[in-house]
Amino acid sequence: MTPKEDVRQLDERPQEILRLIIRSYIQTGEPVGSRTLSKTMDWRLSPATIRNIMADLEDSGFLVQPHTSAGRVPSEKGYRFFVDTIGDTRVSKQDERYINRMLSEGDTPEEIMSCASYLLSMISNNVGIVIAPPMAQTLLKHIEFVALGEGRIIVIFVSNSGLIQRKLIRVSDHYAQDELDRAGKYLVEKFAGRSLMQIRNDLLQMMQEERTIYDGMLSLLQAWRDSLNGESEPEAIYVQGAVNILNKPEFADVERMRNLFTMFEEKSRLVKILNECIASQSNEGVNISIGSELGVPGMRDFTFITSSYTSNDNNSGFLGIIGPTRMEYERGISIVAHLSRVVGEMFNA
Repeated sequence: MTPKEDVRQLDERPQEILRLIIRSYIQTGEPVGSRTLSKTMDWRLSPATIRNIMADLEDSGFLVQPHTSAGRVPSEKGYRFFVDTIGDTRVSKQDERYINRMLSEGDTPEEIMSCASYLLSMISNNVGIVIAPPMAQTLLKHIEFVALGEGRIIVIFVSNSGLIQRKLIRVSDHYAQDELDRAGKYLVEKFAGRSLMQIRNDLLQMMQEERTIYDGMLSLLQAWRDSLNGESEPEAIYVQGAVNILNKPEFADVERMRNLFTMFEEKSRLVKILNECIASQSNEGVNISIGSELGVPGMRDFTFITSSYTSNDNNSGFLGIIGPTRMEYERGISIVAHLSRVVGEMFNA
């Protein structure tokens, strides 16, 4: 039975109790007792009645009791119930004005993404992350190759949306700088508005007729594509607010913090996890992955709230927040939804 099917079997009163417990625990971080809850409800229900309901919710897996004499706290299943039953959320007018003012100061896509990661972190009090659309799929506006010697070349790629990537590649053949200049100029004149994959395929076809002309450019593009598909860390990823996690009481454990910060350092691993989170959920808009849903044992105490945004070449990046399972979900969902829309609009302006 899925969590949503379990929720449909709950009567209105247990659902109300469960929401109140989750909201109280998110706010205080303390297990919630029946007497406290009865007082919150203006004594509409007695502590004894609430205890019975809480016991049923615990038996159903929505709550857990940390200690015998303690109150209850939400389980992962309880948080999933809470998230699935949240209605439409919107950022406050105050947050909206602040976001608009901060983002208006960004002149380039890189500045916009960096600012967005800061806003996600600052407003949610968690870790904010923004990942640029993958360069291998973006459309070419401009490209340059700069020789560094010893088989090393810097590729400077500018996409239609204005994103800039500088990538170091290694090649076995020797290229003089004037050859690289001609290759870059030719690719822009001939293939502007196409993706790296489309350019590569076109060059392969053209090579059948004039191999000596296009072989060098294809080798350059192949080396660049291999560097994008490899295990090296992605460059266009913005993470801010990791220090916010240090202030969460849930993460006083040193080993837990070490696992998290290792993931932030290994950005390719972080991107892989986030990609899998988005791919595993079919709904568009904001996606929430809680605890074990992330598929990473060391991340069972975390929640990822993510959403994609689309640049003007129809290529998608994504952004979101990372925090403990005990987080302000409504505010997190609203800020992620709002920023994904605004960042997409700014890229398409």
